[in-house]
Amino acid sequence: MVDHRFGYEAGRDFRVEMMEIREINPAEHEFLRDMLYEAIYFADEDQKLPKSIVFEPHLSKYVDNFGRKGDYAFVLADKNELTGAVWSRLFAESEKSYGFVDEKTPELSIAVKENYRNKGFGRILIAKLLETLKTDGFEKVSLSVDGRNRAVNLYRKMDFEIISKHGTALTMVKKINKI
Repeated sequence: MVDHRFGYEAGRDFRVEMMEIREINPAEHEFLRDMLYEAIYFADEDQKLPKSIVFEPHLSKYVDNFGRKGDYAFVLADKNELTGAVWSRLFAESEKSYGFVDEKTPELSIAVKENYRNKGFGRILIAKLLETLKTDGFEKVSLSVDGRNRAVNLYRKMDFEIISKHGTALTMVKKINKI
């Protein structure tokens, strides 16, 4: 089922092809691992960690066995190529995540491939996930982000509020009834 389709006007610095945002298919769950790596903020691009880091337990828990109760995910597709994703997962107290607030608050993760950034896709992906979480009765959503990451500006514009700070790591929360 297609949820959103949009294009951009010609003559601008945008892609003209049709983009699609839709619920992830089970066969695409491994794409979330690719996006998990894209979501990691590296202050120094020359110091990037190997992609295998996403198999470490502290990160892999965001995508392992995706599709369990409380998991939601949407992908951004350009024709047949997946170019971004937003997903959320509920965590138990015993498996606290970086943006953990409580067992009733899903943690949001998002990434868009580099060539598709700064074109509004992140905002649209987040809005789609928030709409779904609200419909399913969630009151708030959390995320963790490095305070040096430019994405903080997007989250603030979307009414996420900082609730804690540890070093450069911020935990932000948005009340979903304020979409």
